Parts: sequence; C-alpha cells; structure tokens
Amino acid sequence: MSRAQKRRAPADSDEESEANQESSPPRRTSNKRRRTSDESSIPQDTFSDQDDRGSTPPSDINSDNEVEDDEEIFLQMTQAIEARKDILNEPAEYGILEEVEVINFMCHGRFAFKLGPLINFICGKNGSGKSAILTAIILCLGGKASATNRGARLQNFIKEGEDHATIICKLKNQGENAYMAELYGATIQVERHIQRNGTSGFKLKSEKGRIVSTRKSDLEEICDHMMLQIENPLAVLSQDQARQFLSSSSAAEKYKFFMKGVQLEQLDQDYRLMEETLDNIIARIGNRLPDLNILKDKKDRATNKLALSDKFESMRDRMREIRRQLAWIQVEDKEKLRDDFAGELEAADAKIAEAQRRLDQIDAVYMESDQAAFIAKDNYGTLKADVDRLKDEKKDLDSENQDKIKARHEAAAELRQIRDALKSVDKNIANRQNAIQQEEQRLAELHGGGAAQRIAEREVAREAVGTATSELEDHKAQKQNRLDEVKRMQALEAQAAETKKKEDDRVIELEKMINNLKANNKHSDTAFHSNMPTLLQALQHETGFQERPIGPLGKHVKLLKPEWSFILEKSFGQTLNGFIVTTKRDETLLKNHMRRNRCDVPIFIANHLSLDVRPHLPADHFETILSVLEIDNDLVRKQLIIAHAIEQCVLIPSLAEATKSLFAEGRPPVPNIRRCFSFLPGGVKTMGRVQFYRGGSPASDPAHAWKGLPRMKTDAAENIRQQEDALSECKAQRLRADKELQSGRSRRVKAQQEANQHEKTTRRLTVALQEAQTRLDDLNDAIENDTAESGKLDQLQKALEADRQQKEVHESSYQDSVNNVDEKTNDLHAATAKCNDMDRRIEQADALAEQAKTAAQQADKTRSRDLKNKNDAFEKVRDAQADRGQVEQNLERIETEVADYTKQALSISERIHVPEGETHNGLEKKYKKLKEDHTRYQNQVGNRDELAADLAKWSTAYESAQKEIDTLESLQKQLTRTLTTRRHRWAQFRMFITARSRAGFIMKLSERGFRGTLHIDHNKKIMDIAVEPDLTRRNGEGRSAKTLSGGEKSFSQICLLLSIWDAMGVPIRCLDEFDVFMDAVNRNTSVKLLVDGARHSTGGQFILISPGTQSDIPIADDVNRVECAPPQRGQTTINFGRQ
Repeated sequence: MSRAQKRRAPADSDEESEANQESSPPRRTSNKRRRTSDESSIPQDTFSDQDDRGSTPPSDINSDNEVEDDEEIFLQMTQAIEARKDILNEPAEYGILEEVEVINFMCHGRFAFKLGPLINFICGKNGSGKSAILTAIILCLGGKASATNRGARLQNFIKEGEDHATIICKLKNQGENAYMAELYGATIQVERHIQRNGTSGFKLKSEKGRIVSTRKSDLEEICDHMMLQIENPLAVLSQDQARQFLSSSSAAEKYKFFMKGVQLEQLDQDYRLMEETLDNIIARIGNRLPDLNILKDKKDRATNKLALSDKFESMRDRMREIRRQLAWIQVEDKEKLRDDFAGELEAADAKIAEAQRRLDQIDAVYMESDQAAFIAKDNYGTLKADVDRLKDEKKDLDSENQDKIKARHEAAAELRQIRDALKSVDKNIANRQNAIQQEEQRLAELHGGGAAQRIAEREVAREAVGTATSELEDHKAQKQNRLDEVKRMQALEAQAAETKKKEDDRVIELEKMINNLKANNKHSDTAFHSNMPTLLQALQHETGFQERPIGPLGKHVKLLKPEWSFILEKSFGQTLNGFIVTTKRDETLLKNHMRRNRCDVPIFIANHLSLDVRPHLPADHFETILSVLEIDNDLVRKQLIIAHAIEQCVLIPSLAEATKSLFAEGRPPVPNIRRCFSFLPGGVKTMGRVQFYRGGSPASDPAHAWKGLPRMKTDAAENIRQQEDALSECKAQRLRADKELQSGRSRRVKAQQEANQHEKTTRRLTVALQEAQTRLDDLNDAIENDTAESGKLDQLQKALEADRQQKEVHESSYQDSVNNVDEKTNDLHAATAKCNDMDRRIEQADALAEQAKTAAQQADKTRSRDLKNKNDAFEKVRDAQADRGQVEQNLERIETEVADYTKQALSISERIHVPEGETHNGLEKKYKKLKEDHTRYQNQVGNRDELAADLAKWSTAYESAQKEIDTLESLQKQLTRTLTTRRHRWAQFRMFITARSRAGFIMKLSERGFRGTLHIDHNKKIMDIAVEPDLTRRNGEGRSAKTLSGGEKSFSQICLLLSIWDAMGVPIRCLDEFDVFMDAVNRNTSVKLLVDGARHSTGGQFILISPGTQSDIPIADDVNRVECAPPQRGQTTINFGRQ
C-alpha cells in the first residue's frame, strides 16, 4: 500500500467510517494528521473551565440527550459489545511498543523495559521509577515536557549528576500497513537525546540501527500513520491525571476529558473556524454590492461617450496615416545616409587590403634580409672568434718555440762538455791499467802466487757485484712503469665510479621527475615560477591593460610528441615563462606586477601583424619544432618563430642519420635549416646534440635535458610513459656502468698486486747484491792482509775503479745528451713548422673575417632599409585602419540611429510606403493642419483615446467586481453545504461514540454484579456515572459516585475508563497507579477487569502501572509483568565500634 493511500483525507472519511461501524469500536483505518502548534495540545490544567466552547454542540443540531433517548442505537451498541465478548485481542502488526530503554533518565542509570504486544503491568515500590516509562514514552515520541506533568523543562528529566539523558523506543512495524518497511524494516527505533544545556534531538533508526532521519517532522508522520496520540489525555494518563480522573473529577471535568480524548473537541473548533469564515464571506458580499452598481453606472456613461466620438474616426485615421509617414520618412533619410557610409567603408576596406598586401610583400623581403643579416652576423662572429683563438694559439706557439731554441743550445753545450770529459777519463784508465799490471807482476814474484789467486777471486766477486747491481738497477727501472700502471688503473676506476655516480644521479632525477609528473598530472602554474599563481591572480583583477597580457607562453603551447619534451624545454629556456604585451604602457604595468609579486620572467612586445613563414620552411619530409607544436595563440607562435626559429629547427631522432643527411663532410648546407636536434645513441631521450653550421663548417653542441616540471601542455600519460622508458634505459646504462666499475676495480687490484710483487723482487735482488758485496769485501780484506806492500796495488785498483765508474757515468750521460740534442732539434723543427703554419692560418682566417665583416655590414644596412620600408608600410596600414575606424564609427552611429528610429516607428505602426516626392516638412504641415481641425472637434466631444481608455477601465473594474462577487457567492454556498454535512456527521459520531461508551460501561459493571448507567448531557456539558452495587435494590437509577465506597468508586472509574478506551480505538493505552487507593479485593477485581477488557480490545497495547508487586498480577501468556527494583535511599551500615 502506498503512502498516498495511507494518508487519505482525514475528516470526512473518519466520521463516515465511525458512523457506519455502529456495532464495532473505531478501527485504525485512517491516518489523520495531528495538529501541531507551539502550544501543547493539552492545557496545563486539563480540567479547567477555560474554553468551554470546545465541547459545545452545534447550534443547529438538536442534541438533547439524543443517545439516552435513542434506545435502538443503545441496544445495537450493547449487542455489538456482547458479540465481541468471546473474541480475544490479537497483537497489532504495527504501532505498538516493543521496548523502552532509558539512560540517565530520572532515577534510572540504564534500564530497558521489554513490553509485550498486549497487556503490560509495571510494578514496584514508590520511587522505583515506574512512572518514568510513561514520561519516557511521551518525550521520546515527540511530546513536550509540560505534557508529562513531571517537569517544565527537559533538563529536569536528566538524572542527578549526569549531563545528558537518552530515551529509546522501539515501535513494531510489520504487516502490509507498515510504515516504509523497505527503509525501516520490522522495527522503528526512535531515540531522543537530552543535554543539560537544554538542547535535544531525535534519531530515527532502522531495524539494523542505521540512522534514517533526524527530523522531528518525520517522527510526526510516523505517529500520524500509526495513530499514536501520545498527548491525548485519555490515551496516556499520568499519575496526576489518573488520580484526578478516577478519583476527584467533577461531571463537567469528566465531560471535558471525554471530548478531548475522543477528538470531538478539535473537530468542533475546526467547524467553528469554518463558520467564522462563512460569516466573513457573507459580510464581504453585502459590502461589495453597492460598489458594483456604481461601477455599472460609470461603465454605461463611458460607453455612450465613446459612441459619440466615433463620428470623427475618419479624421483621426488620416492623422494616424500622416503620423506613420512622418515616422518612416525619418527612417528612410537615415537609411540613405547609412548607405553612403557603407560605401565609404567598402572603399576603406579595399584601401586596407591593398596596404596590407604591400606590407606582406615588404615583410617577406624584410624576413629574408633579417635572416641574411642574422646569418652574416653569426658567420662574422664565428670567424672573428676563430681569428682571436688562432692568435692566442700563435702566442703560445711562439713562447714554446723560444723555449725549444733555448733547450737546444743548452743540450749542445752539455754534449761538448761530456765529450771532453770522456777523452780525459780514457787517458787516465790506460795509465792506471799499465801501473796495475806492473804492480801485480811484482807482487806475484814476491809471494809465490797465493795473493794472485785471491786477486783473481776478487775479480770474479767484483763481476758478481756488477751483475747483481745491473739486475737490481734494471729491475728498479721497471718500478715506475708498475706505479704508472697502478695510477692508470686507479684513474680508470675513478672514471668508472664517476660514470656510475652520474647514472645513479640520473636515475634518481628521472624517478623524482616521474613522481612529480604523477603528482602534478594537471598543468601547474608553479612549473613556470614559484610565484606564478600569485601573479596570474593579480593580473586577473587588473583592469588597466589596453590589451590583456598573454602568458605564460607555455600555457598556449601543446607538445604533440612528448619524447622531445626534455630537449625542447631546455632549448626554449625562459621564453616559455614569459608574457607578451602589445604596448610599452602594458609592459610597464606588467613589470610593476612582477616586481610586487616577486615573479621575474621575460616580457616580449609584439604586434598583431601576420607572419608568413611558408617561404622559409624546409622540405616537407623534414619534421620541424613548429610541426610538433600546437600553438593556440598567433602572437605566441610568432614570438617562438622570431626568438627560436622553430620553423627552421628540424628534429631527427637518430644522430647518425642527421649527420649523414645534413652535416656530412663536404655536403653543402640544406636550405632553410638552421639547427637539427637529435638524441644521443643508446636510446636515451633525455639528452642529445644540436648540430649547425659555424663559419661554413658543421659543428655540434650538447643538448642538455630540462630538469624542471614540463611547461608545455602534453599528454600526461604519454609523457609519464616516455619518462619511464627513459628511466629503464638509464637503469640499463647504470648496470653497464656498474659492470665497468667492477672490471676497473679488478684491473686496479691486479696492477696493485703486480706492483707489490715487483717490490718483493726488488728486496730479493737487493739481498743478493748485499751478499755479493760482502764476498767482495772479504776478499779485499784478505788481500790487504797478504802483505803490507800490497797497498800500492790496492790504491791503483781503486783509482782504476773510480776512473771506470767515471767513464760509465760519462758514457751514459753522453748517450743521453746525444739523444737529448736530437730530441730538442726535432722539437725545435716541429715548433718552427707549427709557427709558420699558424701564421698562414691566421692570415687566411683574418682575410675570411674581413670578408664576413663587410658582408655583415652590408646585410645589416639592407636589413635596416627593409625594416624602415616595413615600418612605413605598417604605418600606412594603421592610417588606413584608423580612417576605416572613423568611417566604421560613423556607420555604427548611423546604424544605431536607424535602429532607434525604426524602433520608434514600429511602436507607431508597421513599415508603410511613403509617396514619392514627400518630405518631412511637407508631412508636418499636413499633420499640423489636421490636428488643429481635430482639436476643435475634440474640444466639443473629448479625446477618443481617453474615452476608450476610460471605458476599458470601468469595464474591467465592473467585470472584476462582478467576478469577485460570483466567486464569493459560490464559495458561500459550497461552505454552507460542507459545514451542514460535517455538522451532521459530527453529531452522528458523537451519538454513536456516546452510546458505545454507555453500553461498554454498563457491561463492565455487570462483570462484578454491579448495576449502573453513564449519564452524558451534551447541552450542559456534563458526564457522570450512577452505580448501584446492591443488586437487591431494583428501584432507582443508582447511587452517585460520591456515595460509593473507595473500592466501589475506583472500580466504577476503571469501568468508565475502559468503556471510553474501547470507543477511542488508540493503539497504545497507558494508565499510571490506577489502584493506588484500592484494597486488595478491589485491586484484584480491577486488575481482572483491566485484563479482560484488554483481551477483548482490538489491536491495542496496554501499559498499566501499579505500586503493588508481581504477585498481584495474574500469570498469563498475554500478560507481561515487569517489576522495578526498590529505590536506593542512601542506606548504610551502622559502625558499632568495639569496646
């Protein structure tokens, strides 16, 4: 069932349904919307005498004891109750409470009341918190604090010492009439949170605890749907209300209580409001009728005047025609003037086109001369630099040549000295040998040959020392080679380590760049400058620019091939960070903003003249920087062409292919190509080389990578992929560098080991030399001891040895000196040849530089002349454009006037034909003549337009007033019929519910054997009971409640309450301490009566509070007993101290 079906119109269907259900209590078949207001629906004093109109019957309905007099209806109600006596109450599918939980509420810290679907008794001693459940139900389901009669403010219900309280009510929500079952489930949890500061809030949760809503309006819709009348004084009776209603209320108070409980009072108030509205409508109709007659009279008089004015309509038609002609002849005059200006504008456009064509021709000539001047100047600069470099080299060669001459002279002098020394030492050796031979012969003859043998051994030992010395010297001569090899290996290892470090740094740099690209996958202004966002924001608010600056330039450039990003970003440099302005004034203003925002980037001044580069493009098969860029602004494109010649810079990925096709040795320069960018071999696309011609010869420079964030727009994913490929390549190169480092380290270790082995061999040879020297020393000592006369021989031998050593020294020096002289002579000849060659090269380079200088000067003059011609042509274009602007302004002004005149003429009439030959002055004279004639008639009769307007005014006023009266009369009739019908239904509903209550009261009394009746007088607004406990008394209508005993009185009041509950049909019925003044017998009887009454109710849930115990309540499946723990009143144990 849809919600729309659940919330049908309340009033008519409710009363009609109740009226038709004569034999059954009201069912929950309607979902009447509760009336909510800022005030409580229950007055503070429920039984006060204020607002007695609430239960006053309608004046046009005869209500004199209609129920009591209608015995037929009473009999029907009695039979209906008797028929339902054997039908037991069934648990309702929705709209009853399953559980009430309170936290820090009143006297409870935390307590949950599990409630049954039918009958619930809550027992406990005074102060145990029984009544708190009713207060919690009222507050949790949307009631106000004043409705509980337990506190004026919500803060009063928070447990002492706590700062908040929570109430949770779980409502059953099952069956086909469940409220939004797909959202809430089988149980709706309603939570109300109360804070000590006075704030409170609601939470509506589903069966699983999910929060569905926090609005009180949604809670009110749930209560409306389930017919939960929480603030109905008869549905939930608190202690005070139960005590007053059941014990001490008067007949008038009972009647008022009854009318409020069955909702008749609210309906009666609504009907009285309808009566007041109906009276106001009748009064308005009476007040408007005289005004309607006055408006009709004014309308008739205006009609008569307009009929008289129609006689002069032909004269007015002629005046209108001439007035339309006057309007449109002015439009024609302006249109002729507009056509003249349009012709002048076409002539101005033709003049501008011719001037622009001439400017384009001159600009093409200027571009050629500018390029020629640039090339000539660059060529001269290159050649001049070569001359300066050669001269510097010549100075170094001259200085080196002088050093060579000096060294040659010194070497020749040294050779002559050594040659003289050799001749002298040879002569001395010959003399020493003759003297030694003579001395040895003498000694041999003297000792018989023993000394001669030792002398011979000494010669052998001397040769051994010489051999060991030679081996040691030869071995030592290899030491430097070993050390040099170690140093060379160390240098190679260091070089490999440096290469490895560079590759590591490059990998880290690429990884950082990839992370930055991923983090900034959208184009960021900080890529241009850290303060660029601040500058752009300031420029956005600046209104003083003649033409808003364009920039940064990189935001207008999209790179179509991301693999060239690093090289091109570096090639463009700061240009991509710059701005373009068109005037000097804008440049100054932009500089001020840059200074204030600390964002120093280039500023370029440009104009809007077109730049045609098609004649200067290379062949189509070459890919240029311009072809891989997508530029969305012509000024940016023009600036990049001028500053970086992007139309003549080609991109060839392969360095070998670029060298072969463009810069091969002996190949002439390719037309319209200034530079060529290529990647380095090995697949790394982050670095490359740029090749160009310098002085007519091919040259190249390294093309480094851009290390910042990309500034040109590009495909972020493709760019990241390119960088990841580059990262993979760098990692591969790093791996190769690491292998090279390991190899270098191994070679260095091997060279070091060989040097160490050489050192060990040196020590071994040194020991051998020392042993041979020891043997020689021993023999010399023996020979010295042979004879004292041997001293002369020894001296001679020592002298000979000294001469021989001296000769060896001189021989070695002589050969070295000869080699040195030869080397110095060769060096001198080579240095002299270099100087002569350098002189020739300088002469040739100087001649080429002078020729290039002359060519550059001539090219610069040609460029200056062409620039002047271009500026003159540009000024002519500007002058023609200024003239056209003036004509265009005049044309726009005339067109505005034509449009304005046409608009004004159209407000008079559609366009008409003006006769040939008519002029504005002639038409004005005709119109003036007719107007004078018309004025005379108008003075006699009046202005027709005013008369027509007056007639329309009064006709509209009369029709509006007549329509308003008709509407009010129709509304009056409809309200009267509706009110009569509803009053009749209200009386029927009151009659049936009164009869139902009377019959139920009598039936409830009879269960204990009492006899009595329920008196309800709707005229006097009183309700009272008459009860006769003694069945033996057959006469009389019974005794008043005041004459009954306490138990009889309480029992009778319980019967009254049950009979009214049966007539109400609310789903939840609560009663607090109904048996507080009863004895045990009456309490048991009342409990049994309540249980029986609840069992025979229809779909109702009863929550009854008793100060007794569970033992006072009968045990049954449909009875749920809850007993609250006795209150804690601060009991302590008396401490009896020991004596």
